[in-house]
Amino acid sequence: MTFEASDSWVVYSPNESNLSDSAAFWSNEFGWVQFDQATRFSTAETQRLQPPISTGRDARFVRWQEAQQYCA
Repeated sequence: MTFEASDSWVVYSPNESNLSDSAAFWSNEFGWVQFDQATRFSTAETQRLQPPISTGRDARFVRWQEAQQYCA
């Protein structure tokens, strides 16, 4: 599924990043991964879905464009 950049969200977890060698983003297929493998979600999906369980329960949806700042 493709999204407009303004309607793309990813799940980010700072704790997973620290524990998993920067694998801070969620993939529905692979679990915690690097940014380029992250599953993108629409705005509508972020309103009805819960982020996955993460260490410290800190996972949250962030806009795809903003998430790039968290990449090492």
